[in-house]
Amino acid sequence: MHKKIVFIVFLGLLSMATEAQTLQQSYLDYIARFRATAVLHQTAHGIPASITLAQGLLESGAGQSELARNANNHFGIKCTSDWQGATYHYDDDRRDECFRKYNHADSSYADHARFLMRPRYKELFALPVTDYKGWAYGLSRCGYATDPNYPEKLIKLIEDYGLAQTTADQPAAQPALPAAKPDTILAADTIELAEEQSFREASTKMGTVNLYHEHRSGYQNGNRYIVVNDGESFLTLSYLLTMSEKQLRKINDATDGRELQPGDRVYLYPKPRRADKKHARYYVRTGDTAWSISQKFCFQMKTLYELNGIPYGTPLTTRQELRLR
Repeated sequence: MHKKIVFIVFLGLLSMATEAQTLQQSYLDYIARFRATAVLHQTAHGIPASITLAQGLLESGAGQSELARNANNHFGIKCTSDWQGATYHYDDDRRDECFRKYNHADSSYADHARFLMRPRYKELFALPVTDYKGWAYGLSRCGYATDPNYPEKLIKLIEDYGLAQTTADQPAAQPALPAAKPDTILAADTIELAEEQSFREASTKMGTVNLYHEHRSGYQNGNRYIVVNDGESFLTLSYLLTMSEKQLRKINDATDGRELQPGDRVYLYPKPRRADKKHARYYVRTGDTAWSISQKFCFQMKTLYELNGIPYGTPLTTRQELRLR
């Protein structure tokens, strides 16, 4: 009887050890799969790759969570009022909560990067990408997760798996972009195959650029923008923002084929319908256009025409009074 008990305990310990080894390997496999993607977003946006990977590991259970398997959502990002893509419902903090659904995991990573560009997380971008502890505590402070132990869990993953070392100063290999049906105007899957080669060519010309170190940036009407440098275009910027030129143009009311000029603002999220309360009215100045006004105050250009009863595309006149909300 005693030997039988010992044998059962031995089998239990062996099973636990095997399970731990399998879990560790699944984490290593996940890191290998998404390391280049995380480094790409570190290079383009200044988000530490170690933080991105740790969040992906934690939120998705190394890709094995229900959200990751059924919705390709690796970061637990819920639906927001500006989300126009597919959705997936399941019980989390509350019953039947709405989460974003993607066609591909790389779309989840791209949307995660853009999600962190919201004003709520602005303070984090003052930290160096090497300060993963500062980012971990900052994410919690800014309200990314409700778990009070969230920062410690991220830090433990980063240190246990050496994520700060494996992602530091590594060239960003460009992951293959899937040929998938678009799920939202913000999803990486919206990149059309015909544009992909142009993206690669543009990125070669641009070289390695950190988006916010190389551009002036700011916020208007709650939306983040960058200021265009000399020689840049919607195509080159769309590569850095990991979205298609078509989608970047749509966000910035530039589907008419217009080209960017140095000093123009380019927004990273769809613009609100109206200007903010501080800019309810505006008098047209020399050189103003409907597009420049809508970019200056960050609201949709069609709203300017609608609010003022002007046929879309009608030129504006100097000293004309306009309602912006």
